[in-house]
Amino acid sequence: MAFTGVFEAPKHMPSQYGLLSVAKPEAGPKEDQWIRGFSQEWTTQYYSAKNIDDTDTTLITVATNATPTRYDEIKPFFIEVEDYRSTLGLLGVDPIERIKNQLEGITQHAIEKELWEGGVRIGETHTNRALVSPEASILNSGTALSPRRALALLDFQIGSASPSGEQGVIHMTRDVAALLASDSQLLIHSEGKDHLQTIGGTPVIVGSSYSGAGPTDAAGDTETPTSTNKWMYATGTVKVVLGDIDVVTDTLAQGYNVSGNQNDMRLKAIRPAAVYFDTSIHLAIRVDLTA
Repeated sequence: MAFTGVFEAPKHMPSQYGLLSVAKPEAGPKEDQWIRGFSQEWTTQYYSAKNIDDTDTTLITVATNATPTRYDEIKPFFIEVEDYRSTLGLLGVDPIERIKNQLEGITQHAIEKELWEGGVRIGETHTNRALVSPEASILNSGTALSPRRALALLDFQIGSASPSGEQGVIHMTRDVAALLASDSQLLIHSEGKDHLQTIGGTPVIVGSSYSGAGPTDAAGDTETPTSTNKWMYATGTVKVVLGDIDVVTDTLAQGYNVSGNQNDMRLKAIRPAAVYFDTSIHLAIRVDLTA
């Protein structure tokens, strides 16, 4: 006898060492308090910080900035998943639950893409900073280094870039990570942690949606990555805020396509998201994968 049942789809397994392994989603205020935009306070830039002896005769400047960044204005965006399908053959499948699972599964991939490339930011001309934003400080005058040397320089410069010695975060593509891992330059974090880190303890995000594109130039263009040439970035603390998943069509009847009495329906699920980083650290370095 033919089998007529349905095996449930396996659960999505987002990339293990992706963005959400380092930047755990915030359990912050209700959506209506941030979905239209919010301010993020930072305390990592200093107007003045000094070491002074007990007689006030010796003074060493530790950090100084006449215009420190105290707040960034953050503009959220929406992740949307759509399914257009026939109403035939739905027995044993819950299409609403299916599309919710799809949205949950693609969330990390979607926010990684926006963090690296900033497509929504560019299209809407708001102030969210992406990894490729032109404010990134380019190391080694843009000359490509081997993955090993590029990582060493980037990790070192994090300490110089951060006024407070912030830990920082490194962002890289999967091929760069593979080369570094084979050279014992990346280590799994200590027990109970699930992200990668450098030997100096800097968390590393290996984004499945990270493109490797370079910083935006004066003409507004970003350098296209190749199979042998990618970029790595370092930033300050990365933060992610995620809202609830909402299915626009609450019932199958609402998604039914009545035009021409077709046996089709369209379902959509959306969730708000924000992804951003402390801009006190924003470094970029070109990597030669063949070196």
